Amino acid sequence: MSEPFFPVRIGLLLVEPKRGLAGIIARKGGGVRDALYLVLVAVVAFRLPDLVRAFLSFSRVSTTGALTQLVGVVGSEVRTAAFVALISALAIVVLAGRGRRDPSLGLELGAACYIPYFCVWSPIRFLALDAVRGDAPVLASRIARVVAWASVLTFIALSVWLVRRQGPGEVAVAPPPTVGSGLVAGLGVFIVLALPAFTLVLSGTWCARHYDLLRPLGRSDKAPDFTLARADGPGGSVKLSDLRGHVVLLDFWATWCPPCLAMLPTLDDLYREWHPRGAEFVGIDSDGPQLSRAELQAFLARQPSPYPVVLDDKEVGGLYGVYSIPHLVVVGRDGAIARVFVGGVGRDQIAAALRAASE
Repeated sequence: MSEPFFPVRIGLLLVEPKRGLAGIIARKGGGVRDALYLVLVAVVAFRLPDLVRAFLSFSRVSTTGALTQLVGVVGSEVRTAAFVALISALAIVVLAGRGRRDPSLGLELGAACYIPYFCVWSPIRFLALDAVRGDAPVLASRIARVVAWASVLTFIALSVWLVRRQGPGEVAVAPPPTVGSGLVAGLGVFIVLALPAFTLVLSGTWCARHYDLLRPLGRSDKAPDFTLARADGPGGSVKLSDLRGHVVLLDFWATWCPPCLAMLPTLDDLYREWHPRGAEFVGIDSDGPQLSRAELQAFLARQPSPYPVVLDDKEVGGLYGVYSIPHLVVVGRDGAIARVFVGGVGRDQIAAALRAASE
């Protein structure tokens, strides 16, 4: 059977949800595909600065680091859509009743439940853009969360009702198109795509004006100087410029980051090997305000570090373009960045970078 265009399908689901869901049941598909389309829209419209930063990382940092960032951006959007779709699909399949349970159809209908969720959250995500406010009002976010899940529950209830009203094995027939289909399509485009389209233009302009901010630090860039307070035993502070003439490894990490913690024994071992050769390591804790100084000191008492550990003041990570951890920066004797690693990395790769920076 013929299928309406994407705007018509979305418009039906939002303006006439009963009819739109009935169409998915009749076609036995379409919900997953449309949800994936909206995930793509979300990535491009609401995560454009992150995409630009990731693509610039291919030439500025490394292919591995860039791919890690891309996977993180796309993965976060997919996770949200998958969570809504799978929870909804499970509820629909369970409540459909004996003889009417169809996991495949349930997944299609569950994916359709993400569409109103996307629409409700779009204004909140717009407000959270750096080009607009930088964050969304707490009250508005809470209200949007309630409305979003209420709309999901409404779609689940309608889906269950439509499935249960069919007899077991009965073939559903999609409602015929009406004279208002064109209006519905236009309304669907406006509700779903107008704000993301405007967001894309606004974010594109912001990215062009803030290119230097998005451009990640990479090879040959001068490492930004900083002075940060030590969190380990001796106290005092560490100033990067005081280490000029040494090869320096900066490790941006956090206590909540399993890959970071997994790398600590490797870094400890490398420090003991390279410190006699003139290398200096600095651990930069990136936990932020959720971890107090006392809590970090308690962590370091349980797992002491042979090299200084400092507390980031929320600015140094931004100077170095740290948007995911672990994030390692190898600085040469001249103060220029020699290598950047994003994500988990092996001992041999770090040792090779230290060796190259020492030559």
